[in-house]
Amino acid sequence: MNIPKNGLRHRMSKVWDKIYESDSAFFGDEPSHFATLCLREMKTNNVKKLLELGAGQGRDSIFFASNGIQVAALDYSNAGIEIILNKTKKEKKGLQVNSKTFDIRNALPFPNNYFDAVYSHMFLNMKFSQDELNFIISEIRRVLKDGGFNFFSVRNNHDNFYRKGMEIEKGIYDINGFEIRFFTEKDIQDLLGGHFQLLWIKEMSEDPVTLYLICYKKNL
Repeated sequence: MNIPKNGLRHRMSKVWDKIYESDSAFFGDEPSHFATLCLREMKTNNVKKLLELGAGQGRDSIFFASNGIQVAALDYSNAGIEIILNKTKKEKKGLQVNSKTFDIRNALPFPNNYFDAVYSHMFLNMKFSQDELNFIISEIRRVLKDGGFNFFSVRNNHDNFYRKGMEIEKGIYDINGFEIRFFTEKDIQDLLGGHFQLLWIKEMSEDPVTLYLICYKKNL
């Protein structure tokens, strides 16, 4: 399946290019709290190959790689991917991060049953249609090994910005020029359907953002 690009997605990639070019550590250099939480689960379950979707400037990808995990990092911002490439080149540890500019609305460039885990941090909050979200989840399931893990975080309906700004689609709001989808627990359950088993869901607040931190396992 190949979903053509549109002007909005191109515009948003340019927005992120500008942000990343102005600050090479826009989200900080330290890994996210979610990444440190997931790493414990990954180590316990012997995760060796990981795909990160929406890798940004690579703070979590590089963190996972520095802990011995082979990482494929995808993002549709050219500037973000260039920063990841530069950061990994500067490292003297031979980090295994294969980074690539990619539009996630297209089929993932990996074979079936390839990864032990897929990880994304606030990536699914981007302005994806419901059909696009369903396609993304189907592709995650395809590239995961049986029993593989799907770790993701999303802003939820307890977030301070939920229902603020203009609602442009159901559950999606324009917040200062960024079009953000907010998730309820039911939204998450409906999205993952019967193809994954929920292992845990936690809530974390870092004002003004409130997140669900989630781990699903691919059904055998």
